Amino acid sequence: MCKFLACIVFVQLAFQIDLVVGRSVEFVTGSCSYSPKYFKNFSLTIVENLMNMDMDLNRPIQRGFKAHFDIQLRLANAKNFQSMFNQKNDVCAVTSSVKNSLFKSWFKDMTKYSNFMYNCPVEVGHYYLRNWRMGSSMTHKFLIPGEYRGKVSFFYGKYGTKSFEEALNLTIDAILSN
Repeated sequence: MCKFLACIVFVQLAFQIDLVVGRSVEFVTGSCSYSPKYFKNFSLTIVENLMNMDMDLNRPIQRGFKAHFDIQLRLANAKNFQSMFNQKNDVCAVTSSVKNSLFKSWFKDMTKYSNFMYNCPVEVGHYYLRNWRMGSSMTHKFLIPGEYRGKVSFFYGKYGTKSFEEALNLTIDAILSN
């Protein structure tokens, strides 16, 4: 019985160590641009691997507010980033759905450090994110260690058409390591 309990304790310790020394995401830089039609102000800063955002909405965020995510990787000795995958999501639908996804898990974790709202419409006002760090469990297993760039374009309309109306662009560079 003691050997069995010792094995359980060892497995638990190994699992905890794996979480501590597991993957890490280090934010390197971030930049943004925004449309004054939708935002009075939007700022993104990264200090000591902690992300901060401040934004003032000019108008409510309504259903139909979408995001185009483009995750890019720069291979060793390469000058440019290459797109690994991209996806378009309806922001209101993703945040309010019961279904869990990688993007929803990021948003859910961010809400612990912010006053972001889960439902639409998001009313005019001041919103913030303070001292958020991406946890090791928030990366997809297929992502290899390396330099990444995430580009997110928030918009209304249909991406890449005349109805496309850009509201916000974010670019975040990070390093993923084991």
